[in-house]
Formats: sequence, structure tokens, C-alpha cells
Amino acid sequence: MNARKSLVFVALAFAGIAPVHAQDSKGRITVMTFKSSETGMGAKAAEELRNQIKDKFDIKDLYVLPTKDVSNTLVQSGFSATEPLAPNDEKALATLLRADEFVSGTVDKAATGDYTVNARLVLARDITLSQALPSATNRKIGDAMDAVSKSVRDALKQMDGEKECVAKARAGDIPGALAAAQKGIAAYPQATLARLCAANVHYSEFQKATTHADSVATADSVLAITRVIAQQDPKSVAALTFNAQLYKVIGDSAQSRATLLALIRADPNNDKLITQVVNELAGSGHASDAIPLVKELLDRSPGDPQLLRTAFLVYLAAADWQAAVTAGPEMIRADTSTADSTYFTRMAAAYMSLNQASDSAQAITVLQSGVQKYPNNADMLLSLASALRKANREAESLAVLKRAIAANPNNPQALLVLADSYAKANQPDSVEALLQRAAGLPGADKHTLAQYALGQGSNMYKAANASKDRAAYQAAIKMLQLSDSIEPSVDAKFIAGISAFSVAQSSYNEANTSKSCELATTARDALTLAQTGIQAGMTNDTYKAGAAQYLPVISQFLPASAAQVKKFCK
Repeated sequence: MNARKSLVFVALAFAGIAPVHAQDSKGRITVMTFKSSETGMGAKAAEELRNQIKDKFDIKDLYVLPTKDVSNTLVQSGFSATEPLAPNDEKALATLLRADEFVSGTVDKAATGDYTVNARLVLARDITLSQALPSATNRKIGDAMDAVSKSVRDALKQMDGEKECVAKARAGDIPGALAAAQKGIAAYPQATLARLCAANVHYSEFQKATTHADSVATADSVLAITRVIAQQDPKSVAALTFNAQLYKVIGDSAQSRATLLALIRADPNNDKLITQVVNELAGSGHASDAIPLVKELLDRSPGDPQLLRTAFLVYLAAADWQAAVTAGPEMIRADTSTADSTYFTRMAAAYMSLNQASDSAQAITVLQSGVQKYPNNADMLLSLASALRKANREAESLAVLKRAIAANPNNPQALLVLADSYAKANQPDSVEALLQRAAGLPGADKHTLAQYALGQGSNMYKAANASKDRAAYQAAIKMLQLSDSIEPSVDAKFIAGISAFSVAQSSYNEANTSKSCELATTARDALTLAQTGIQAGMTNDTYKAGAAQYLPVISQFLPASAAQVKKFCK
């Protein structure tokens, strides 16, 4: 928040204070300081418009908050009386002044010396509800504001119908509300506010729909109104918000995406809105659609911290890694507070995705900077360990990985990465212990852990097949059984079964020579395990043929193995 007080806070703090210079008027309106590149012009234009509106209305019909009251309220709240406000602060000021509506806008001066005014009539109760006023251009600011004041006068003609529409809608009188909205539109054919009330009435019916057909029908009723509003006012956030949602309901995803982009154009400084739109586009796999718009906004406002942050997130969502790694440093130069922990991990991920050796080195450098700033951030330590491993810096990776686990001992992902380090060092017992520990933690991805153990067990089985080493087969069985215990699978059971069959064969043959009871028992137990595991393969097309070959052999083998145990284990 700004060091000065927020007007939102002040509005709440002084909510019970009586309005300044209260009048017995039907309505109250105020004018905000206009935005202008010419120093002092915004405040001058606002004062001129206040006077122009005051001249066109009887005080009994409309009370215009005078410049003195507006200025005093701003100064007492810690604000400049001559600087434009942010939209939420405009709403708060209107609330403090007990205004029903306010006028806000911009004043631009052309090289020719003409002033162009673009203004909106905004409802104080909800700043997304506004009426775009016709643009006015004149060499004299007073004459331009005279045209704007006439537009305000005309636009206010819809308000009796709009207020009646709102009241009847709240009372549940749907036909009455729609009829009232039509009165407002008849009084002012360009009415946005009265139409928005009608759209809201239809939307309440849309929300009650219980079937898809009813949803589509009521969505069409809303769109019939909001399309008109969007044509009249391409910056109507309320209409565009309706359209973006309802186009999806009727199945027009392309129009929905186009409307989402129009929303950002309508309100380019609304960080929450931009985040929502980017997430929506990314979720539908169309984040790249936002890139041209982001570049357009940045061309218009280069160096804007908020837009740079939006650009960074858009490039990431669109997998435009080169643009992301370019935008990231620009973003933190513009606003150092954006260099939070997520910034470092996102930047590193973007560099890693570029998949060049130099980019991997950059990723490591970024993460090392992040770890220096956030030394106990387990996720960032884990990202750094992973990046170091990818660069074949195993010793450094292992040291950082142990720091990550110390920072968060209950991170299943970190334990899995550590297990993989031990796997590369050929320490299967440590691998199994870590996987078991990870599987028992809340939030563990058991499928991933089981699949990892399955992969390790499969590789161990292949190595055992090459060496014909019984201990290697037994180690493979242990890993495969671990996989099956974390998440049961035919794959783990079957491979463990054929591994056990190899153990049974070698143990049986050696027992015959050595007369060993221990080996005979090992063969018998391995055969039982082999039969169970291979039988599971009969349920899977991949293993069915192989299982059908093994099972008859095992059936014949079992009696001989039992006889061997009886003979050698007296």
C-alpha cells in the first residue's frame, strides 16, 4: 500500500459521519480529478465540469459536490487535491461524499492545441457499472467540458429506470425489473447502466437453470443485451465479464478467449483481472494468445512494473522461454519486490527449458542467488539440487539436497530425488528406505513413487538376467514388491514373479548338489511367489502369453521342490 492512507480505509473509518453540505436533492454526483499529461489540467478540467453540470441541473434534482468539499476531503485523507486517484480510491471518495455517481476520465492535448476529453459516468456502488460518454474535442477546455456536461445530463436520464430496475429485481419482481430497465433505455437509447441491470436480471435466471438447454437459453438472453453494450462501449468491464463466461456456456470458446483479451484492454492496470485472464487462457492451452496484447500494452507503457510482471507470467504460461528470461530481469529492475522465491524458481525453470548448456548454467546461477536470499526455502533448494544434478555436479547436488531435506524433512519429492542419487550410487537399500519414508508422508504422489520403484526394479531384473546372479534377482524382487506395496500393479507383480522363478531355478539346482535345506527352502518359497506374480500376468494382454508358458512349468516344478525340501530338511 502507498505510504499515505488508503481512501478505502478512510471511507470505512468515517462511514458514520454525516455528509458535507447535505441537500434535499434527488441525487448527488461528484467529479474526480481527470488524468492529464499537462500539469494542473486534470484538476482544472474537473472543476470546470463541476460548474458546467451544476448550471444544467436544479439543485433539487441533482446536487453537485463542490470543489471545496472534494478538496477538503482529499487533503484530510492524506491525498493531493490536484492529482488523479486510482479507481478504488475514486469509489472510496464518492462513498465519503455520499455521491450516487461520479465522473472520471482523461484530458489529452493534441499538437494542434485541441483538448480531447474521454469521460465515464460511474456508479459509486460498483465501479464496474459505468456509462461511456461521447468523446469531446475543443480548443478551449471549458467548451469541451460543456459538451461533456450535456452528455452527463443525457446519460442521467436512464437512472430513474435503472434504480427502479434494481429495486424491483431485489424484490423478486422480474417482469417489473425488466420493464423498468426498458424505461431507462427509452429515456436514453445509448444506456449502458439500464441495460446492465436487465442483463443482471437475466443472469440471475441463468444461475437458476438446472439443465444445459435452459442454461444456453438464458445465456443467450444475457448475451443479447451485453453484446449491444460491448459494441457501444468496448471498455465495459461488466459486459465483457458476462460475455467471456457466457460464450463458454454456449460453446463459442474462440469468442470467449477474444473477450478475455478485450477485458485486459479495458482494464490494463487491474492486476487481479489480468492474473485471472492469463490463468484462464493458460488453462485452456491458449496463453500464447495473450502475447500480442501484452506487447502492445508494454509498448504503450514501457517499464510499467505491473505490466512487466504480467508479461513474465504470460511468457511462462505460453512456454515462450526466451521471452520469459528476458522479461524476468526487467521486471525486478522495475520493482525489486517481485524478486520473491517464486521468481527464482520460475526463471530457473525457463532457463532449463531452453535446454542449452549455457542456459543450464544460468539456471544454476539464478537459483544460487535465490538460495542466498532464501537460505531455508526447501523448494528452491530442491530446484537447485535438481539443476546441479542435470549438470552432472553430483557432489554439490547431494549436499544441497540434504539441506533441502533438513529444511523440510516431510517433502516426498526431495526424498525421491535423494533416492535417485543413491540409485546412481548403487545403494538400493537406501533407495528403498527413502521411498518407503516418502510414501508414508501426507501429500505423497504414490503413483510417481511406485512407478519409480518399478523402473528401478525392472532395471535390476535386467541386470540380474545378464549376470545370472541370484542375489541380484532377490534385490530386484525386493524393489518390485516395494513398488507393488505403494501402488499395486500387474507390472510389478509379473516382473517380480519371473525374477522369483529364476531364483527358484538356481536355488533348486544348487540344492541338489549341496544337499542344502536352506537353498531348497529358498527354491520352494520363490516358486510360490513366482506362481502368484506370474498368475497376475494373465490379466494383462502384455504378459498373458508369457504367463501362459510359465504357469504349467511352475505347476510341474512345485511337487519336485516340495520333495526336495522334505529330503534335505530332516
